[in-house]
Amino acid sequence: MVTIEDVAKKAGVSIATVSRVLNNANNVSEKTKLKVWKAIEELNYKPKILASALARHKEKFRVGICESKRLIDMEKEKVVPEFYTVILTALEKTGEAYGIKFCKMDLFNPSECDGYILVGGDTTKELIKEYKNLKKPFLLLDHYIPGEKVDCIVTNGFDGAYFATKYLIKKGLRKIYHIHGPLNSYGFKGRFDGYTSAMEEAGLLPKYYEYDDVKDNMSDVIDFMLRKNERPEAIFASNDITAMRVIRELKKRNIKVPKDVSVIGFDDIISAESFDPPLTTLKVFKDEMGSLAAKRIYELLVGQDLHPIMMSLFTKFIKRKSSI
Repeated sequence: MVTIEDVAKKAGVSIATVSRVLNNANNVSEKTKLKVWKAIEELNYKPKILASALARHKEKFRVGICESKRLIDMEKEKVVPEFYTVILTALEKTGEAYGIKFCKMDLFNPSECDGYILVGGDTTKELIKEYKNLKKPFLLLDHYIPGEKVDCIVTNGFDGAYFATKYLIKKGLRKIYHIHGPLNSYGFKGRFDGYTSAMEEAGLLPKYYEYDDVKDNMSDVIDFMLRKNERPEAIFASNDITAMRVIRELKKRNIKVPKDVSVIGFDDIISAESFDPPLTTLKVFKDEMGSLAAKRIYELLVGQDLHPIMMSLFTKFIKRKSSI
């Protein structure tokens, strides 16, 4: 019989750390959580909390994790999408306690399931209509579409971006520019609006640049920014991957971070802390997003509290060395 001690030994952590992970405590890093969950999976360890929950819930459900083509392609190529890996790991592990078996599938071509979780910002109004026609419970994870009253779990990007921008302003910086992804994404749009609001409240002119991470046009974006305007004092990026690309391009041009330009990202992915320089960012509570999504889809599957809800998690500012 596999014990919690076996899990701790395999993961290279203490028994107390394994216990904190099982209880979804906040004081464990995402990197450590993933190590523990991997050990649990490899050893096929069944925590008592899961065993007791499974005993209470007799029904078993099959739920589709509906991913965009881009996410599916990344996984096929063994590219780890850091942001969603943490969310989906927490989703699957919490779902076990409710008798849910998750199956990954194509967002645009779902197979027969008891319910669906639509992951990321690729969902459209047209797609929502198709899922409604399936007459099965579903929710959006990390996305919201204005006017569509469907269940969703999101991050409060407005509040995080507003806080980060105000932080830079309080430090005496005025030339603060925003580099963002496509604004059809609810997450990027909220961060765009939060940055704009903070700048306008301070009587400062917002300046925006859109980055295409598929084409990876960051070099062109930075060149255009430096040609068109004075060098920024700070750049707020709509996610950590974008912030890291910004820093790499600034380094190529002998612009020092944070001495010449402060850079702040968003998400606090695992590699943000080990980046050079370690990235100042807004921490998204990704494991909580996954856990809440599992609990909510279960409620919908058993017909509990069916009126659609939107759960929005606040972020936490993480100060590191990429900003003053």
